Amino acid sequence: MSLPERGRRRVDALVDRLSSEYGSFPVVDKDWTVPPPVYERARDRFEDDGGGGAGVWLTDDAGRVLLVRDEGDDGWSDPGGKRDPGEPFETAARREVREETGVDCRITGLCDLHRVQFRDGTAPDRPAVVAPIVVFEGDYVAGEPRPREGEIAEVAWFAEPPGSVLYEEVRTRSYPASD
Repeated sequence: MSLPERGRRRVDALVDRLSSEYGSFPVVDKDWTVPPPVYERARDRFEDDGGGGAGVWLTDDAGRVLLVRDEGDDGWSDPGGKRDPGEPFETAARREVREETGVDCRITGLCDLHRVQFRDGTAPDRPAVVAPIVVFEGDYVAGEPRPREGEIAEVAWFAEPPGSVLYEEVRTRSYPASD
């Protein structure tokens, strides 16, 4: 079985598991052309069963959404990151939020799943690496938001979409405070 087929099967199995636990949610297909070192890391992580990542669309009692801006990026996104080999996606999401923002959260649902195809930008004939990024819904529990030094430039609560976002879903998701 090819690398892309194995990736799609893994993602399909994850979608089935998450659907049984959280109900229906959107699956968003993404196609990322990346430099060879990023492609190699994605492939290696896939082979180690560490592929994919997770984050949280995190709200506070006022309905604001906690977003981060990575160092070197202009756009804001939900906090999240890579999943360690064998780590449950929910655990990865909570860990990444804590590491990036200093905040603890409780997962309350599932926002969406991105099925990402990583393609080598210099060798388009290489097979795509297919990996999931799961974005959970969550509530703020504790902690004072602060950026992780060396990775996150800013952390802030938003009642409406920021002017610049890292990917379009950050702009189009529901901001509870603006309903």
